[in-house]
Amino acid sequence: MQNKGLVKLFAVLFGLVSIYQLSFTFKANQIEDEAKQIAASKTEDPIQRAADEAHYLDSLSNVDVYNIGIAKYTYDDVKSKAMNLGLDLKGGINVILEISVKDILKGLSNYSKDP
Repeated sequence: MQNKGLVKLFAVLFGLVSIYQLSFTFKANQIEDEAKQIAASKTEDPIQRAADEAHYLDSLSNVDVYNIGIAKYTYDDVKSKAMNLGLDLKGGINVILEISVKDILKGLSNYSKDP
């Protein structure tokens, strides 16, 4: 255990890189929540609300929305660097498909009566 400092250095670097990568996801979610709030304040119609939200996000595509000091990022940049969440992480649907092996074998044999 002579390299304790090196292990701590790598742990800190790994933590900083993780925070950097996750910051894009947090910022993208923050901007999208803001777009939903702005669209909801304008109208009650869900179709118009979706159009207003898309228009707001489109208007930010070339505007700097995230400044980390050494670099500035537009909404498109932030969205492309954000972590992609699957349906399970967005509260989607879980589906379990149960298959009976016995039924599959019967189907493959064309329901033959010959043992």
